[in-house]
Amino acid sequence: MKKPIRKRRGWYRLVAALAAVVAAVTLTSTAAQAEGVSGGSNYYDGRDPTAPPACNVNASQIATRPILDRTTGQQVASIQIFYSWSCGANWIRVTGNPYGGNATKYIESSLGGWNSEWDPGYGSSYSMMVYAPGTAQISGYVYLFEPGINEWNWKAEGFFSL
Repeated sequence: MKKPIRKRRGWYRLVAALAAVVAAVTLTSTAAQAEGVSGGSNYYDGRDPTAPPACNVNASQIATRPILDRTTGQQVASIQIFYSWSCGANWIRVTGNPYGGNATKYIESSLGGWNSEWDPGYGSSYSMMVYAPGTAQISGYVYLFEPGINEWNWKAEGFFSL
Protein backbone atom coordinates (compact mmCIF):
# COMPACT_ATOMS: atom_id res chain seq x y z
CA MET A 1 0.00 0.00 0.00
CA LYS A 2 2.82 2.44 0.70
CA LYS A 3 4.29 2.24 -2.79
CA PRO A 4 1.17 3.58 -4.54
CA ILE A 5 1.05 6.52 -2.10
CA ARG A 6 4.66 7.42 -2.90
CA LYS A 7 3.95 7.15 -6.61
CA ARG A 8 0.94 9.47 -6.21
CA ARG A 9 3.01 12.02 -4.29
CA GLY A 10 5.63 11.96 -7.03
CA TRP A 11 2.90 12.32 -9.64
CA TYR A 12 1.35 15.32 -7.82
CA ARG A 13 4.78 16.98 -7.54
CA LEU A 14 5.38 16.46 -11.25
CA VAL A 15 1.98 17.93 -12.13
CA ALA A 16 2.59 20.91 -9.81
CA ALA A 17 6.02 21.52 -11.36
CA LEU A 18 4.58 21.35 -14.89
CA ALA A 19 1.79 23.76 -13.92
CA ALA A 20 4.38 26.22 -12.57
CA VAL A 21 6.38 26.01 -15.82
CA VAL A 22 3.26 26.55 -17.95
CA ALA A 23 2.27 29.57 -15.81
CA ALA A 24 5.76 31.09 -16.15
CA VAL A 25 5.80 30.61 -19.93
CA THR A 26 2.31 32.09 -20.25
CA LEU A 27 3.26 35.18 -18.23
CA THR A 28 6.46 35.64 -20.23
CA SER A 29 4.74 35.36 -23.61
CA THR A 30 1.92 37.70 -22.54
CA ALA A 31 4.39 40.34 -21.38
CA ALA A 32 6.32 40.08 -24.63
CA GLN A 33 3.21 40.86 -26.70
CA ALA A 34 2.65 44.33 -25.22
CA GLU A 35 5.86 46.24 -25.50
CA GLY A 36 6.34 49.86 -24.67
CA VAL A 37 7.92 52.60 -22.65
CA SER A 38 6.50 55.23 -20.36
CA GLY A 39 7.65 58.17 -18.38
CA GLY A 40 6.38 60.44 -15.68
CA SER A 41 6.84 60.91 -12.00
CA ASN A 42 3.35 60.07 -10.79
CA TYR A 43 2.34 56.72 -9.27
CA TYR A 44 -0.23 56.08 -12.04
CA ASP A 45 1.99 56.92 -15.04
CA GLY A 46 2.59 53.74 -17.05
CA ARG A 47 0.39 51.51 -14.84
CA ASP A 48 -2.17 49.00 -16.10
CA PRO A 49 -5.72 50.30 -15.46
CA THR A 50 -6.89 46.76 -14.60
CA ALA A 51 -4.17 46.08 -12.01
CA PRO A 52 -4.67 47.02 -8.35
CA PRO A 53 -5.98 49.54 -7.39
CA ALA A 54 -8.10 48.73 -10.50
CA CYS A 55 -8.65 52.23 -11.83
CA ASN A 56 -10.95 50.83 -14.54
CA VAL A 57 -13.64 49.89 -12.00
CA ASN A 58 -15.11 53.39 -11.72
CA ALA A 59 -13.88 54.75 -15.06
CA SER A 60 -15.94 56.48 -17.70
CA GLN A 61 -15.45 56.75 -21.42
CA ILE A 62 -15.08 60.52 -21.94
CA ALA A 63 -14.54 60.69 -25.71
CA THR A 64 -14.22 58.72 -28.94
CA ARG A 65 -12.14 59.60 -31.98
CA PRO A 66 -11.98 57.91 -35.40
CA ILE A 67 -9.01 56.05 -36.83
CA LEU A 68 -8.96 56.70 -40.57
CA ASP A 69 -7.50 54.60 -43.38
CA ARG A 70 -4.64 56.54 -45.02
CA THR A 71 -5.69 55.59 -48.55
CA THR A 72 -9.48 55.88 -48.49
CA GLY A 73 -10.03 58.29 -45.57
CA GLN A 74 -12.74 55.97 -44.24
CA GLN A 75 -13.07 55.18 -40.55
CA VAL A 76 -11.72 51.67 -39.88
CA ALA A 77 -11.42 51.69 -36.07
CA SER A 78 -11.93 53.91 -33.01
CA ILE A 79 -9.97 55.43 -30.15
CA GLN A 80 -11.89 55.36 -26.86
CA ILE A 81 -10.56 57.70 -24.17
CA PHE A 82 -11.21 56.75 -20.54
CA TYR A 83 -10.93 58.63 -17.25
CA SER A 84 -10.76 57.03 -13.79
CA TRP A 85 -12.52 59.17 -11.19
CA SER A 86 -10.75 57.51 -8.25
CA CYS A 87 -7.24 57.51 -9.74
CA GLY A 88 -7.37 60.75 -11.74
CA ALA A 89 -5.80 58.93 -14.67
CA ASN A 90 -6.55 58.47 -18.39
CA TRP A 91 -5.88 55.73 -20.91
CA ILE A 92 -7.00 54.84 -24.40
CA ARG A 93 -8.47 51.76 -26.01
CA VAL A 94 -8.29 50.95 -29.71
CA THR A 95 -11.33 49.03 -30.98
CA GLY A 96 -11.91 47.31 -34.30
CA ASN A 97 -8.34 47.04 -35.62
CA PRO A 98 -8.94 45.33 -39.00
CA TYR A 99 -5.29 44.97 -40.09
CA GLY A 100 -3.73 42.56 -37.57
CA GLY A 101 -0.34 44.22 -37.39
CA ASN A 102 0.91 46.47 -34.61
CA ALA A 103 -1.41 49.00 -33.01
CA THR A 104 0.93 51.76 -31.82
CA LYS A 105 -0.64 53.85 -29.04
CA TYR A 106 0.72 57.06 -27.51
CA ILE A 107 -0.90 59.13 -24.74
CA GLU A 108 0.53 62.08 -22.81
CA SER A 109 -0.59 64.39 -20.01
CA SER A 110 0.08 68.10 -19.63
CA LEU A 111 1.60 67.13 -16.26
CA GLY A 112 4.50 65.37 -17.98
CA GLY A 113 3.39 61.72 -17.90
CA TRP A 114 3.37 59.73 -21.13
CA ASN A 115 3.08 56.19 -22.42
CA SER A 116 3.93 54.64 -25.78
CA GLU A 117 3.35 51.00 -26.61
CA TRP A 118 2.42 48.60 -29.38
CA ASP A 119 0.40 45.41 -29.53
CA PRO A 120 0.01 43.06 -32.51
CA GLY A 121 -3.29 41.55 -33.53
CA TYR A 122 -6.84 42.21 -34.62
CA GLY A 123 -9.64 43.64 -32.51
CA SER A 124 -8.95 45.81 -29.49
CA SER A 125 -6.12 46.78 -27.16
CA TYR A 126 -5.58 49.44 -24.53
CA SER A 127 -2.74 51.62 -23.32
CA MET A 128 -1.31 52.06 -19.86
CA MET A 129 -2.40 55.11 -17.86
CA VAL A 130 -1.18 58.67 -17.49
CA TYR A 131 -2.00 60.80 -14.47
CA ALA A 132 -4.19 63.75 -15.54
CA PRO A 133 -6.63 64.81 -12.79
CA GLY A 134 -9.21 67.57 -13.13
CA THR A 135 -8.38 70.07 -15.85
CA ALA A 136 -5.07 68.50 -16.94
CA GLN A 137 -4.97 68.04 -20.70
CA ILE A 138 -4.23 64.83 -22.55
CA SER A 139 -3.36 64.16 -26.17
CA GLY A 140 -2.07 61.32 -28.27
CA TYR A 141 -2.24 59.25 -31.41
CA VAL A 142 -2.73 55.72 -32.74
CA TYR A 143 -1.19 54.12 -35.85
CA LEU A 144 -2.39 50.79 -37.24
CA PHE A 145 -0.10 48.58 -39.32
CA GLU A 146 -0.51 45.48 -41.46
CA PRO A 147 1.60 42.51 -40.38
CA GLY A 148 4.70 41.84 -42.41
CA ILE A 149 8.17 43.05 -43.12
CA ASN A 150 7.21 46.62 -44.05
CA GLU A 151 6.24 47.78 -40.56
CA TRP A 152 6.97 51.44 -41.39
CA ASN A 153 4.06 51.59 -43.81
CA TRP A 154 1.12 52.29 -41.53
CA LYS A 155 -2.39 51.77 -42.86
CA ALA A 156 -4.48 54.02 -40.58
CA GLU A 157 -4.06 56.79 -38.02
CA GLY A 158 -6.05 58.67 -35.41
CA PHE A 159 -5.33 61.63 -33.12
CA PHE A 160 -6.93 63.20 -30.06
CA SER A 161 -6.48 66.19 -27.77
CA LEU A 162 -8.69 66.96 -24.76
